[in-house]
Amino acid sequence: MTMSDKPSSQLTKLDFVAPISGEALPLTEHYEPVISHGLQGQGIMLKPLGSRLVAPCDGVVTEVAATSHQIKLQASHGVIVELTCGSSAITTHGVGFTRKINLGQRVKQGDPLIELDLINIRKQLPHLDIALLISHGVLTTKPHYGSVRVAEETVLTGIIKQK
Repeated sequence: MTMSDKPSSQLTKLDFVAPISGEALPLTEHYEPVISHGLQGQGIMLKPLGSRLVAPCDGVVTEVAATSHQIKLQASHGVIVELTCGSSAITTHGVGFTRKINLGQRVKQGDPLIELDLINIRKQLPHLDIALLISHGVLTTKPHYGSVRVAEETVLTGIIKQK
């Protein structure tokens, strides 16, 4: 096999839009140490103002927590995207989280995933920060901070090695 016969790889980028309206902040400000220290992946934290959580990219729903507070998507190039809402959300038994998707469903960027009853959830949980995490398939991420509107602004850009 000569050098010219080797498959080449190139870098490509994948943009993730705001999954909810609110304030995009560094992941290091998240209250959960596992998330803030990057042990669950690279990403960004959002303080929600809106109540509609949407897909930050095109993908397939691969996991949904029984309480609907956590969703995983598989995006292009094998990238795994996780959205986690709230601290100890399992204690709510799913009250305040209305799921709009099913396991195995293909979603487009901006499609509704969950409707949040913010008043009810905030009565039950000490924190409702949302983590957008990339746990597989991305070499590096570039976060974009500030006020964001759902499905309109890019909050995270991932650099992917494409084969």
